[in-house]
Amino acid sequence: EYYILIITFVMMPKPKKNILICPLDWGLGHATRMVPVIKEVKGQGANVILAADNGPLDFLLRYFPNEKIIKLRGFSPSYPLKGSMSWKIVRSIPQIIHKSRLARRSIKRIISEYKIDAIISDNRYELSGMGVPTVFVTHQLNIQTSGLQKLMKPLINVIINNMIDAFDEVWVPDSSDHRLSGNLSKTNKFITKLHFIGILSRFSSANVKSKTVLPILVLLSGPEPQRTILENKLIEQSLESGFETVILQGLPGKISRKQIKNITLISHADDDELAEYILSAKHIICRPGYSTLMDLAAINKSGIFIPTPGQTEQEYLSKRFLKDKIAFSVSQDKFNLTNAINKGDNYKGFHISHSNLKLKERINFMLNNC
Repeated sequence: EYYILIITFVMMPKPKKNILICPLDWGLGHATRMVPVIKEVKGQGANVILAADNGPLDFLLRYFPNEKIIKLRGFSPSYPLKGSMSWKIVRSIPQIIHKSRLARRSIKRIISEYKIDAIISDNRYELSGMGVPTVFVTHQLNIQTSGLQKLMKPLINVIINNMIDAFDEVWVPDSSDHRLSGNLSKTNKFITKLHFIGILSRFSSANVKSKTVLPILVLLSGPEPQRTILENKLIEQSLESGFETVILQGLPGKISRKQIKNITLISHADDDELAEYILSAKHIICRPGYSTLMDLAAINKSGIFIPTPGQTEQEYLSKRFLKDKIAFSVSQDKFNLTNAINKGDNYKGFHISHSNLKLKERINFMLNNC
């Protein structure tokens, strides 16, 4: 009986690890780029618990209907109609601190209730130091500033670096040569815990195919009110031009499809439909949000970029790609659809090979050490 008990104990399967994944609620991008992470964690035999709010929560509920998904409130900014987002964030610091404390209390309850073994946080700085291993996913290790904000950059970097350093590992969704993120991911900090895991796109393994040609595809994203401001501007100019245009509104909480003359308005599209639209589009107009860039790069497409006003990261990336002849870009106030399309053909687009090998390695390491 003694030997039978030993054999039975040895043959018992190990309990699955419980991994909590939390994307930031600033547009959909932080949630969409977690899709390959979530799939890989599940593929390596762990349980996934997801925590999000607003648009990301709606997206994850539709994408992973069988997973445990928890509403986790955080700070959800709205972009100013004019001026810098950075200064607005500075003025919102008391609110951010308050919301961060509430989120930490919620996370502690989630850790206890669901017996969480590790946390993967996409840009939620407040989720370190929870008594379990924590991973921070970001492409912004070197915050870009402009104008008078440059005077604040040393202080901003110190604050950001201290918060990131509280995590056990830092994962950058790019290659170590910074092909996509450029200066955003260049740093001499976190050397022992910094890992470049390759671009993260839900289209990495998608069965992308298309038999049609679509003149113009618009991909809307990002926080309000700038998402709606751009949508209205593009609807007006598309109606004037007469070009056949599909506008994907980036609203996963709604299900609607509407035709306005030459424009098809679609609230949200699933992966296969979205990939087909992207592949078939002759011209793609979008924000140069980092997750959108990774999706375009994953299937070797480019875009015409309109950076969100006051969003220094997008302004930096769009200027970089314009200078390197990768993609045409123009500010929102100066955007003209016909002019942008005429110039968009003169740019070479993204040609970035990628795989999930580095991501697999880091998740394997995490699961074996938590």
